[in-house]
Amino acid sequence: MRVAGHALGIEPDDLGSSDRLARKVLRTVLKRFRVERAALYLLNPNRGDLEMDCSVGVGSKWRSKRVGLGKGVVGWVASRGEAARADLEKAPGGLGLEGSEMAAPMSDGESLLGVIAVGTRKKRYFQAGQEQELAAMARQATGWLRLAWRVAGTREEGDRSAALAGVGAAIGAEETASAILEKVTGEAARLCGANLAALFLFDPVGQTLRLEVCQGGSSRYRNQPPLDAAETALGYVVRRQKPWSVGQISDRPQDPHTELMKREGILSFLAVPLADKGGALGILCVGTKKARRFSDAETRLFEGLAGLAAAALQRTKLAVKLGQTEEELRQRERLSSLGMLAAEVAHEVRNPLAVIRMLWHTAVRGLQPGKEQQRDLQLIETKLGQMNGILDRVLNLARSADPEMGEVNAREVMEEVALLVRIKVSAAKIRLRLLFPEQETIRIRGDRSQLEQAVLNLVLNALEAMGEGGCLKLTAKRRGDEVVFIVEDSGKGMEKEVTDRLFEPFLSRRLGGTGLGMALVRRTVEAHGGRLRIQSKEGKGTRVEMTLPGWRNEKEG
Repeated sequence: MRVAGHALGIEPDDLGSSDRLARKVLRTVLKRFRVERAALYLLNPNRGDLEMDCSVGVGSKWRSKRVGLGKGVVGWVASRGEAARADLEKAPGGLGLEGSEMAAPMSDGESLLGVIAVGTRKKRYFQAGQEQELAAMARQATGWLRLAWRVAGTREEGDRSAALAGVGAAIGAEETASAILEKVTGEAARLCGANLAALFLFDPVGQTLRLEVCQGGSSRYRNQPPLDAAETALGYVVRRQKPWSVGQISDRPQDPHTELMKREGILSFLAVPLADKGGALGILCVGTKKARRFSDAETRLFEGLAGLAAAALQRTKLAVKLGQTEEELRQRERLSSLGMLAAEVAHEVRNPLAVIRMLWHTAVRGLQPGKEQQRDLQLIETKLGQMNGILDRVLNLARSADPEMGEVNAREVMEEVALLVRIKVSAAKIRLRLLFPEQETIRIRGDRSQLEQAVLNLVLNALEAMGEGGCLKLTAKRRGDEVVFIVEDSGKGMEKEVTDRLFEPFLSRRLGGTGLGMALVRRTVEAHGGRLRIQSKEGKGTRVEMTLPGWRNEKEG
C-alpha cells in the first residue's frame, strides 16, 4: 500500500529540529495504525547494536534498553533490512510486554540508519500488508530526517565557526591567558552539551597534568591533585599528541582520571592535546552523562579550540620573555651610564694614584723593615699596581675587556686573598681554613689579577653573611682537566629567590652595597670560559664553586 507524499504531515519549519521532526513522524505513525506506542531506533556503529533515540508511549524501563542485531522484531528487521510484524504472546518485545509489534528499516539505499517500530497490547493486531505501508513511511521519514540532520549540521558548523572566531577575537583583544582558557573550556562544553569540561596543563619536568580550568565538575573533581602522566591514559594524549575518546566508560575503570569522571556520572568523553612546536602544553577534555560517540567534526572543532588555547599560552610566554628583555635593556642602559661615570672617575683618580706610587717608591727607599713588614710593603706595592690596572680597564670599557691569559697558581691566589682579609677575619673571630693538595701544584689558565678580585668578592660576601663567629673554608682542587675554587661559609644563607637573582647588577641585600660584586664575579668567570655554582640554605650557609680551565702549555697540547 502506498503512502501519499503528505502522509507524514511534515512542514518546512519541522526541519529546524531533528528531535521535533522524529516525534512528529512517530505521532503520525501512531495515528495511522491506531496503536499506543512507537519508537525510532538508531544504529550505533561502534557497538553494533540499536539504541532508542526517540519514543512516544514507551515506558522508561524500555527506553534505556539496547537491542542487539537479530534480537526480537526490531533486531531481526535491522539485520535483514526488511519490514516485519509479529505477535509477542508471552515474550517481551522492544517496546513492552506481550501484544503485537511491527517494524521497518530506515536506510539510505545501502547503509542501515535505524528502525521505526510500533506496538500495541492487543494480540494478533497487525494485518498482512501493513508492514509494507510502515516501510513506505520509514523511507519517507528517512529522507526528511537526513535533510533535518544536514540542516542541523550546517547550523552546528556555523556555531563552531563562531566559537573559534570568538576565541580568536579574545586572543586578538589581548585578554589574559586565564580568561581565554576559561572561554575555550566554556565553548567546548556548550557546543557538545557536555556535563563536564576540563583543561589540564602539562608540567614536563614533573611529568604531571594539573587541572587549570573546570566547567561543571564537583568540588571533589576540581580539587583533584596533579595527575601522573604515566598513570593515566591522558598521558597517551600528551605523548602522542593525538585525540582520544571513550564511547562508554567501563564499570571498573583502571585509570585514575577515568575513575574520577565515572564518579561524576560521566559515561563518554573526548580528550584532545594542546600543543605547539615545542611539544605538549596540556589537554582539553569534555565528558557527557549520556553515552555517545564524538564525531570527526566535533573532534576537529575541539582540536581547533585546543590550538587557540595553546596560542594563548604561547603568547603569555612571549609576553613574559618580552618583559624580561625589556628589564635587561634597562639594566644595560644603567650599566652604560655607570660605565661613563666610572670612566670619568677613573680619569680623575689616575693622576693622584700616579703621584702616590711615585711618593711610595721614594718613601720606602732606605727603610730597613722586618720580614713581616717587608711582606706588607710588597703587598701594598702590588695592590697599587692592581689599582692602576683596574683604572686602565675602566678607561678602556669601549674596547674588549678580555683577560690576559697566563699560568696562574691557584694556591697563591687563595693565600693572597687570605692575607688581605686576615685582619677582618681575626676581628670577627672567624676560623679560616685553607684546603689544598699537599704535594701538587694546581695551575689555572687565566688572568691572576681578575681571578684574585673575583675570589676576594666572594670572600667579602661570605664574611658579611657570617657576622661574628663561624668558619670560612677556602679550597682549591683539581677536577679532571679543570680547577675548582670553593668559598664556603657557615653564615645565614639565602632564600632560593635571592639565589636565582644573585648575579643581577644593583641588587644588594647589604646596606650600602652596590650589587655589582657578584655580577663582576660572573663576568670574570665567563670571560675565563668557566662556570659558577651556588648552593645555599637559610641558616646553614652558602657554598660557591668557581670551575675554571686548568693550565695546559704548548708541549702538553
